[in-house]
Amino acid sequence: MAEDKREPTRALDKASRVVDALAAENGLSPADIADACDIPRSSVYRVLDGLVDVGWAVTDTDGNYSLSLDWLRLADAARTSRTEWQPAIAVMHAITAQTGMTSFLSVVSGTELVCVECAQGHAIDSLILRPGRVLPLHAGAAGRVALAYFEDADVERYLAGVPFPAYNENTLVSVEQLREDIRLTRERGYALSDEDVTLGVGAVGVPIVDNESGRVIASLSAGGFVDEVLATQESLAALLRDGVREIQAA
Repeated sequence: MAEDKREPTRALDKASRVVDALAAENGLSPADIADACDIPRSSVYRVLDGLVDVGWAVTDTDGNYSLSLDWLRLADAARTSRTEWQPAIAVMHAITAQTGMTSFLSVVSGTELVCVECAQGHAIDSLILRPGRVLPLHAGAAGRVALAYFEDADVERYLAGVPFPAYNENTLVSVEQLREDIRLTRERGYALSDEDVTLGVGAVGVPIVDNESGRVIASLSAGGFVDEVLATQESLAALLRDGVREIQAA
């Protein structure tokens, strides 16, 4: 019988879904994972056995599974490999030094934004976004500014996924809310997060567009106490735009 060349891809797809489930919540049983991934339990056991064998998952005495600490090494290697973003680090530290806010470099990855660098400010230390963490495109200044600068067809494909999960009562989850936010963001050139992810926290984000393709590939943002962000949003956006120009020039 001819070898099915699609089988390795199917196996990797199942493994990827299991890893995503464990990344969302550690300490899951095989039954929990099977339900979350819509994969037969027998397949889940095979994937988990393989992940444990290579050191990427661990199991506790109750038979629940979690990702191993080896993923920290892999995550650090992935960040280090993104050498094209090295010039952004100095820019971010300069923004943080000037404003006291935490600045973030986040890269578009499908329908999410992945934080790859962070310069910690002194204003607040309760922000959800950290290197390696993700936010959806409908929440937070970093994600919403990227969505606003997507091509229209890509925006429509994303909006087809409504309603989106809410972090709190301020999160934009409907098509109408997000369309209006996209319009405002494009008009003023930056996205404003007004407690839509974390209560008490605001942020401003501006897009980073690829010089050759013209497509948005990342965002530069800064966040802190919401009252300070709202009061300084224009000057903060201007500072972030200057930072983007430095990054693009480099």
